[in-house]
Amino acid sequence: MHFLKRLFAFIASLFSSQETEQSEPLIPKIDPEKLKKKFDLKKIAREHGAQGFPKSSATQITAPEHDVRAELGRMREQTVKYGEQRIKQIQNRLDSIDVTLEMNRAIELGNEFVRTSDHHLTRENGRMTDFASDTRAKFQLLSEFRDKNRLPNVPAKCPSGASKFLKIMLVIGCCVFEGTFNAYFFGSGLEGGLLSGFLTAFALSFLNVITCFFTGLGFRNKNHVSGSRRLLGWISFVLALAVMLGLGVLISYFRYVLTVYEDGSHNSFPLVWQSFLAGVFPIQDFESLILFFGTIVCGSVGMWDGYTFTDRYPGYAGVWKQYAEAHRNYIELVEYLRNKLEAEKSEVLLKVDSGVQAAEKAIKAFRFNMNQKSIVKKQVTETLVMADETLQGLTRFYQNENVIARPKDSPPPDYFDHPVTFGSLDMPDFSIEKDEMRLEVQEKRLFELVAEVEPIRARVQSSFNQQFNQLQPLQDLV
Repeated sequence: MHFLKRLFAFIASLFSSQETEQSEPLIPKIDPEKLKKKFDLKKIAREHGAQGFPKSSATQITAPEHDVRAELGRMREQTVKYGEQRIKQIQNRLDSIDVTLEMNRAIELGNEFVRTSDHHLTRENGRMTDFASDTRAKFQLLSEFRDKNRLPNVPAKCPSGASKFLKIMLVIGCCVFEGTFNAYFFGSGLEGGLLSGFLTAFALSFLNVITCFFTGLGFRNKNHVSGSRRLLGWISFVLALAVMLGLGVLISYFRYVLTVYEDGSHNSFPLVWQSFLAGVFPIQDFESLILFFGTIVCGSVGMWDGYTFTDRYPGYAGVWKQYAEAHRNYIELVEYLRNKLEAEKSEVLLKVDSGVQAAEKAIKAFRFNMNQKSIVKKQVTETLVMADETLQGLTRFYQNENVIARPKDSPPPDYFDHPVTFGSLDMPDFSIEKDEMRLEVQEKRLFELVAEVEPIRARVQSSFNQQFNQLQPLQDLV
């Protein structure tokens, strides 16, 4: 598990991005003791000294001294090369940082919002005009209908599709209930048995409830402004009562004849007619009374369902529904465009804030890289000084050991009294004066950008308000 964690951490580090790239340290590590051992300076120096080498007249350094200088010289060159590479990387990053782009982009965002919002409104202008015209036309028809029928300025009662479905199911339920109820009481006494009784009972209940439902629809005319329509409404009401009472009496007659002829060998319809002509009162028992009032109740439910199926003023629901649909289409289009503008505004303001954050981050990166220049300069300088000191130390060590081992009649050469030195090197340019001037300019632009944020926000909000005023819905049309 520990191995997997380290593996995942390593993979993540490969793909991770940082504000400034980091380079592996390429500066060589100078270790005098290792160099002593590498070149075996003590042994060679004493061997040379014992041999009186170098001669007193020698003016050139020995091979071991030359090897030390060559090795340290290679390290110096590598150090300078590292400094050049690092300074070049840092300078490239410094040159790539310019908050002017972020500033110009943020300032342009205000104009971009105006263009984008205009584009959305222009693209939907045709539909908006059509929907608004249609809404006004439907409202004009609605107003004329209200004036003509002396209706108040209130919405029509338009039940939803689910509500209408429930009312229809209630009507069907009443038909089934009344048919089952009637069949239970007299179905078994009819010719054909229970099935024939149920079909007859259901047919009568269906006729009762459906007729009352449609007469309930016609009963709404009692609310009409026209006298003839009001009369039609009351005629529908009387017709519903007649149907309920007539079918209630007919079902009671069926119940009566079935109690008289219990064997079911006679056709019930002629017997009902004969009983009616004979003036027989059909409600002879409690069950007949239940059948009669059950018919009245189910018919009343059907008539009330029809009366309340839609608005109680005839025709008002249709006119209102046409207007409401047109108005809803317009409002939905307005809401869609409003949401579009809101989304565009939020996106623009977010980009402005992101631009300021990116500019601030760029300034931090600029300062960081300037500091890196100083760090690299310090690293290079310290390494070069270390190389000089190591060269002096190792060559002096060789010379001292050589002198100790030399014969008394063989004095050391005169160059032992002078330090061994390196040749000159072309040093990288570590100066940050120009960078400091650029940093000052960048910070000034960042300050200008921060100062410009609120005006940009105000401009975007003003443009949003101006565009939204064109989308105001027809609130006066209610």
